[in-house]
Amino acid sequence: MTKKQPTREKLLDITFEEVYIHGYTATSIDAILKKAQIPKGSMYHHFKSKKELVLAMVKERLFPKMDMFFKYEKKEGKSVYDSFRRTFIGISKNKMLITYGCPLHRLMVELCVVDKDFDVLLSSKVTEMMEGVKSLLQAGIDSGEFDDTLHAENFAHFLLNASWGILSLSPSLSSSKSFLLQSKYILNELETYIN
Repeated sequence: MTKKQPTREKLLDITFEEVYIHGYTATSIDAILKKAQIPKGSMYHHFKSKKELVLAMVKERLFPKMDMFFKYEKKEGKSVYDSFRRTFIGISKNKMLITYGCPLHRLMVELCVVDKDFDVLLSSKVTEMMEGVKSLLQAGIDSGEFDDTLHAENFAHFLLNASWGILSLSPSLSSSKSFLLQSKYILNELETYIN
């Protein structure tokens, strides 16, 4: 016998899928409730509004998925360069990312200009991700893997923005092969700093 998923968790999971695929504006509460097979009153027991539901989804579903999708971390015995290469390979194998793009980027484009709460929340994750990439690059500089002319902060911005740009193409222009091909240019640029 399978355990029934709690209402709140089910709402967050379905909201993530719906908002990721259709965007915030095009996703209605009715569509979420229909897919979840949950009455409207049950939703309002957990969340006062669509905005509150989506803000909770961002913190509890989107942010952990971003950490999983863009896992820039050095493994024991591997180079920092290899860490980035492996992350790009992982992204290329993620069908949802290739088809729909980066969910954080999509929400930022749609909502940050029109809603301060989303701007603050989503921007905090971008800053955290930039810091993580910057720290990894700095570790490569400190270990002597990269030349000290590499500016870790600037390259972190370039790397994340370029990879999100590649993922922001329409589904008809996106493919795993295309992502890997384009991400090679990011890696080629990073190679120029290898000692």
